[in-house]
Amino acid sequence: MKKILTLCLVVLTAVTTVKAQHEIGAIVGGLNGASYKYWFNNSMALQADLAVGMTQAATNGGSFGMWDFTLNPNFLYHFDVASGLKVYTGGGLNLGMASLLGGYYGYGYAIDGKFGINANVGLAYEIPSVPLVLAFDFRPGYGMLFTNQYQGSIFDWKLAFAVRYRL
Repeated sequence: MKKILTLCLVVLTAVTTVKAQHEIGAIVGGLNGASYKYWFNNSMALQADLAVGMTQAATNGGSFGMWDFTLNPNFLYHFDVASGLKVYTGGGLNLGMASLLGGYYGYGYAIDGKFGINANVGLAYEIPSVPLVLAFDFRPGYGMLFTNQYQGSIFDWKLAFAVRYRL
């Protein structure tokens, strides 16, 4: 019984001292939409963006532009550089739909399924007097497009700026 009470006390202390932090806001640039970040601890976080964007993608047959609607979850590791300034790196998935612009290979507009992986490298600055975080990141990615007209791999990249409120 004493061991169970001690274990409960340790768990309760850990839960009350480790406060989960959330950030919610907007992202603009290569991705335009909502951005959410959940902090596991001071250095590890899960960032998920639900956004619409314009992508210039490259394939073996050349390059083309497309609009995409994307859910982009990334696991990120943060390094403290200076007071309030962090550098982060990580990666995640790129899930969604894409619409080819101007007709790729003469097929006209097509709605494609999109799946891929991406890296994520960036800077984040937390304003000390306000619970606001400004972030800028670069996301190169590799993925696949799926339609009846075109099935193949793409390389795409995004630059994005986010403003999130820390809860």
